[in-house]
Amino acid sequence: MTKVGIYSLKMTKKDFVFIYAAGKNEAIQFYLKTFNQSPLNCHEYSLDYQLSRGYSAISFREMRKEFEIIPAIAGYFRREK
Repeated sequence: MTKVGIYSLKMTKKDFVFIYAAGKNEAIQFYLKTFNQSPLNCHEYSLDYQLSRGYSAISFREMRKEFEIIPAIAGYFRREK
């Protein structure tokens, strides 16, 4: 059994992708393979962090149950400012 974390990788000034991976290096390597470029940065988030999905909230821990293969892209975020 491998520990899985959630990582936020910065794509541009406003765009981020969240990736489930066994570690920071695995998240970065998956990003490189998927997007053919290096991320601007990479930060680990708590699996208990909650985000809005539709009309309800879900934690990254609960969302993790929806993925069978890791590493995987959990979603994207665009900062409006």
